[in-house]
Amino acid sequence: MSADGGIAVVLGTGAMGPEIAASLADAGMRVRIAGRAPERSADACARAAALLAGDGGAPVPCLADADGMRGAGLVVETIVEDLAAKHRLLAAVEPHVDADAVIVTNTSSLRIEDVARPLAHPGRFAGLHFLKPAHLTGVVEVIPGPATAPAVVERLCALAAAMGKTPLVARADVPGFIWNRIQFAVLRECLHMLEAGVASAQDIDAAVADGLAPRWMAAGPLATADLGGLRTFAAVSRQLFPHLAAGAAVPGALTERAESGGAFAEWTRGPGAADVARLRADALAEGRRFTARRRELGA
Repeated sequence: MSADGGIAVVLGTGAMGPEIAASLADAGMRVRIAGRAPERSADACARAAALLAGDGGAPVPCLADADGMRGAGLVVETIVEDLAAKHRLLAAVEPHVDADAVIVTNTSSLRIEDVARPLAHPGRFAGLHFLKPAHLTGVVEVIPGPATAPAVVERLCALAAAMGKTPLVARADVPGFIWNRIQFAVLRECLHMLEAGVASAQDIDAAVADGLAPRWMAAGPLATADLGGLRTFAAVSRQLFPHLAAGAAVPGALTERAESGGAFAEWTRGPGAADVARLRADALAEGRRFTARRRELGA
């Protein structure tokens, strides 16, 4: 798998597929997109090309049949988060992939060992979890399964660097990996506070966006504890941990809105959604600049 001119095939035409294709193309790979229906594949290829248009990117071709996977050094599965569906696809694809190709899944929560079950050669398989929007976020998770060869992890970390992303290497194949375990732990506490009447949705969002996020952009939560004093953080942890949300059930504050089509913040929907997307893109770009400064300091 060579990022410089190598071939990558993206299996999936949903929201993430074109963004992943754009990221790989930015790294110098020749990208193809495959989907179940020709019209959906064509739409995904057009969306990927539109993301690359600002960089003078070439059109992204659609993969018409399995023979088009020959010669690919990387195959990325990014279909629905359903284990049985992933098993069917991977089992069908593997016989058509070159022996030295790396196969990855963009799963956000399933264990890599479980996803790899139908593969005859799980040593070349790993998780490569892109965070949405995949073409803008500055990190990507690399998750080896128990059978993943160390050389595959090295190749994926090198690919992440070629895409301009920091590889987050999971040292244990646990559900949710790194990013989502942090994100959903914070979300659970936010939902708990909302349901308990501790604060409004607007103030909870502001506490993170205007308070925690800028601090964590400069130094993550563990480094922030260093700056604040570990003795202090240990003392506060002893006081607070017994009171934090720990339930396994998904709070109704989330499920009820999901079922009814509601929202926590109406300004993120409708005509303003495009403006919110641009705001998020600007924030991600600023985050990359802070990342570069952290690295200069030795982080």
